[in-house]
Amino acid sequence: MNIRRLYLRDIENRGRALGTPVIKFENRKIIAPGPDQEVPNGLMRFLTDTSGFYLSLPPNTVGIIIHPDGSMDYKTSGGLQEVRPGLYKILYVDMHDRSDSTQPVSEIALDGEALTLRVLFRYRVVDPLLILGIERPVETLIDHLQADLAQYIRTHNHNDIADRSNSQEAGKILQFFAQRHATRNRLSRGISIEGIELKEFTGDSEYVSMRRSTLTQQRQTQFEMDLLDRKNEIEKLKAEQKMEIERLTARSTAETTKLRNEILRETQKQDILLENMRSQTQRRHELMVKAVDAVGQAVEHSSYSRNPSEIKNAINNLLDAIKENSPTLEQEAAKSGDSAHVAAARTPSSGNQKIEDLTNTLLNLLKPKK
Repeated sequence: MNIRRLYLRDIENRGRALGTPVIKFENRKIIAPGPDQEVPNGLMRFLTDTSGFYLSLPPNTVGIIIHPDGSMDYKTSGGLQEVRPGLYKILYVDMHDRSDSTQPVSEIALDGEALTLRVLFRYRVVDPLLILGIERPVETLIDHLQADLAQYIRTHNHNDIADRSNSQEAGKILQFFAQRHATRNRLSRGISIEGIELKEFTGDSEYVSMRRSTLTQQRQTQFEMDLLDRKNEIEKLKAEQKMEIERLTARSTAETTKLRNEILRETQKQDILLENMRSQTQRRHELMVKAVDAVGQAVEHSSYSRNPSEIKNAINNLLDAIKENSPTLEQEAAKSGDSAHVAAARTPSSGNQKIEDLTNTLLNLLKPKK
């Protein structure tokens, strides 16, 4: 077991010592032959029951091993290959993304214009074993693409092809060629198309000039239409903003007017109330003076009056009424929030009128009897 391991390690070490080979792929060739690998059948094979060789591969390169019986397999990475004794052929396949171009192709477009096109395409090997069964695979791919390019010109208008710079149109071009490529079963499974780009566009110079002028005019017209739409949108926003400002102004004016009217009404009420209070105060003062005079006369004449008890009662009643209608009581009622007492204190019939009536009663008692 140790001898076998040492033998395999020796094969691997000798292979690694040779380094990675430099493989040159010729133009439009994706397959390059490698050195044959002779695996001997000798004493070591007999002692270790194993044999093999070391396969070294550069990056993005696949190695195809053709066995002595004609069978094939491919390796995506290098390393020790344990195989039976015999002669093994090695082929290298380039797995890089590669680019190439077709020859210029001239055809009549769908609208009758004579056009000449050339395309640049990118491609990549998908199945290394499958392309071995295709003779000149890259040249075959180019031949098919040139046929597709002729078909593309025949089935499109000059205008559509002229707009190839548009990203959406570029996607349609790739889709057209990819769909046509997919119909070639073996070729499409062996090689994939990664991208298509129109590199040359030649047509009637006068038509191209007219087309360019038309496109310029169309772009200018579209720009003016877009500008007009933006202006209309701005004017609409201005009008809406003006209406909103007017609405808010009218609302504010109405609320201000309403508030002003309410303040005016309250001011008028307060003015009326103050005027009533002044009148009542003035009236109360006059009644107080009259009442005090009446009381003074009553006291002065009580000693010789014929009805002192009546006068005394009248004086007491008048003094009580004066106390009930005093400003101190009204202020206390206002502080306590007793609106009923405030209203009663401010009512002439319960205040001033009562004092006036009692004063007149007292004065009538003081009049001499006829």
